[in-house]
Amino acid sequence: MMLRAAFVTTILLAVMTAPCAAATQPYYYLSPRQLDLTVLLPPPPDAASAEQRSDEEQVAAAVAARSPAELLEAQEASKRSVFFFVASVAPQFTAQRLPITARFFSRVRSDVENLIDSAKAYWQRPRPYGVQRQRGSYPSGHAAFAASAAIILSQLIPSKRDAIFAQARTFAENRILLGLHYPSDVASGWTAGTLAAYVMMHDPAFTRDYAAAKAELARANL
Repeated sequence: MMLRAAFVTTILLAVMTAPCAAATQPYYYLSPRQLDLTVLLPPPPDAASAEQRSDEEQVAAAVAARSPAELLEAQEASKRSVFFFVASVAPQFTAQRLPITARFFSRVRSDVENLIDSAKAYWQRPRPYGVQRQRGSYPSGHAAFAASAAIILSQLIPSKRDAIFAQARTFAENRILLGLHYPSDVASGWTAGTLAAYVMMHDPAFTRDYAAAKAELARANL
């Protein structure tokens, strides 16, 4: 019996200490204790509510009205990368030319994704009808990234602020056009990204990496 108990204990310890494949990436510039989206965001609409019906109608209308060209453009421009903003900044705004900036915004994106994933798991709102996605619909991670990236990038390159925010809004609203999110997902995602940017901007590590990215952008004449 003692040998059997020792064997079971050994197996349990191995399971408990094994790395979890679903574990989130580490936070770089904020702590989830600083920003609980389940407290700060409103809950998604109830399934039988008028707001839910409005959400459904708006998605259906956007999908019905989109052209094949609009659909293709939205699909091709759906990657969450700060270099999506090349159209608003300059042709030389690329990851290859700006590795420090790339790493900085990769960490921003990771922190925002961690926050959003926790909120999605909490609310578990189903996606719009017909969407085969496992992760919840509320709030939108793309909208959250668009907001946080636009806020930070427009401070790094203030001369491009208007163009950056215009492109970020289109990026977020494309989630509705694609039929992947409800308008309320996008609105709360934008709020979440704004909150995340505000908290990150008060972190010492963020301040250090922001300064390095700003210096790199200046050297590139951006």
